[in-house]
Amino acid sequence: MQKITTIIFDIGNVLNGYGWDAYLHSIVSDEEAFEAVERAIFKNPVWVEHDKGLLSEEEEIQDFVAAAPKYEREIRAVYENLGECTWVLDYAVSWVQELKAKGYRVYALSNWPKHIYDQRGHKLDFLDHMDGYFLSFQEHLIKPDKKAFQRLMEKYGIQPEEAVFLDDTKENIEAARQLGIHGILFTSQAQAIEELKALGVRT
Repeated sequence: MQKITTIIFDIGNVLNGYGWDAYLHSIVSDEEAFEAVERAIFKNPVWVEHDKGLLSEEEEIQDFVAAAPKYEREIRAVYENLGECTWVLDYAVSWVQELKAKGYRVYALSNWPKHIYDQRGHKLDFLDHMDGYFLSFQEHLIKPDKKAFQRLMEKYGIQPEEAVFLDDTKENIEAARQLGIHGILFTSQAQAIEELKALGVRT
């Protein structure tokens, strides 16, 4: 087996928490309105497209409003502080630091919208300890598009057979594997550490 030299992390639900229930309930209490706004924003296919960073904030809002015009006021209120849907996971910085201390190159590859990054980017302090990162809104590419992985590898000289990618979405893991990158479908830090060990990574 080729020696692993490089660890690539997804961010959401891997190094950073993500979920909208509590935040959405804090703004929309009526259950019918809650479900409508949830579908219009968080379950809307355009949500992922917005990660490309190609639209203005007003254009993004209009995409959501188009799915539930009756709830424009609520949609605008939710959009205003979308960063509240993310939070720091307490192991993130120490995990990156430990891998770096053991000689591994560490990167992030994540679908991340500009609006939320503008609100929460300063909280992603684990990025400061990495060798580099790829955020979709900066590069205008999203996973599982293979071009996103290729852009990261080209930018930082990553050899796919020496890299392992951790992500909580199966489609993204499959895309990485098709390019020769080892993949771990992330469910918890403990599970990921065990799978990293199986690949020979010192954790």
